[in-house]
Amino acid sequence: MRLVSYRKGAEIRAGIERDDRVYDLKAAMKRGKAEVPVSDLRALLEQSSWKQSLKKIQIDARSAYIPLSKAKLTAPISEPRKLIISGLNSYSHLKELEDLTGKIEPPRYPMVIGKATSTISGPYDDIILPPETKKLDYECELAVVIGRKCRRIPADKIRTYLAGYMTMNDVSARDVQMADGQALFYRVHFPGKSFDTFCPTGPALVTIDEFPKSRVMKMRTLVNGNVRQDADTADFIFTVQQVISHVSQIMTLLPGDIISMGSPAGVIVADPKPVFLKPGDVVRCEIEGIGSVENPIKAERNKVAAFKTG
Repeated sequence: MRLVSYRKGAEIRAGIERDDRVYDLKAAMKRGKAEVPVSDLRALLEQSSWKQSLKKIQIDARSAYIPLSKAKLTAPISEPRKLIISGLNSYSHLKELEDLTGKIEPPRYPMVIGKATSTISGPYDDIILPPETKKLDYECELAVVIGRKCRRIPADKIRTYLAGYMTMNDVSARDVQMADGQALFYRVHFPGKSFDTFCPTGPALVTIDEFPKSRVMKMRTLVNGNVRQDADTADFIFTVQQVISHVSQIMTLLPGDIISMGSPAGVIVADPKPVFLKPGDVVRCEIEGIGSVENPIKAERNKVAAFKTG
């Protein structure tokens, strides 16, 4: 099932995408006599019986809908409690960094990086280029949404705790993230990845039952129509199950938490002659079976940089 969030007047509501239409989730749950009808996807996932509730929904010829082409989609999960990145989690990305820096050993365990939840934005929202960076970069990533509270779960049991997948662009200010070339000790991933609008997600939360465990999904990034990243999920060093299991050993995961699987090769910072994103560029990240997020770059207006880079 494809679950979305969309704007209806001043309100954000949860919906079901089906046959190029968006149906209101709460109305469909009421008609199916679900136990607690809701109009927020995180609130839905917080119900222990949310999967059973989705099986009860009723959509028929009398159900009101919005054409998908006219729906103003927002981030499916707008306020996750946690937003976590699995860094350096693809063989191709590891190789492209080696070409620049020399031999890098694959990580022994998933690399866990944080990103502010306030970065979350919708699948077609603007990415705002702040004055603090001159090195704006993209990363197409598979985002996993947690569907049940879990702690210390073995990898072979993880799928039962997942709600589903989204496409995500893990936008980064590389000069901030890398402390503008200073020693490794000074690298500050969190602020470099945590400016507002730096995490477009969507276009839908596609439930886990749509994806067999062995399915390989293609991933691509295009900038102004030109392909920059072209890979698939077989490129991951650690599988979805391994990453989520590892994170669950460290912390309790809650419904609606988002954990992304890391980027394949093709990021700008690894290019020997990098041309970073600028106002007017349009970045499209797409994942097979989920869909794409497509976001224009716009400069932040009338702001003075908090600190200088470069």
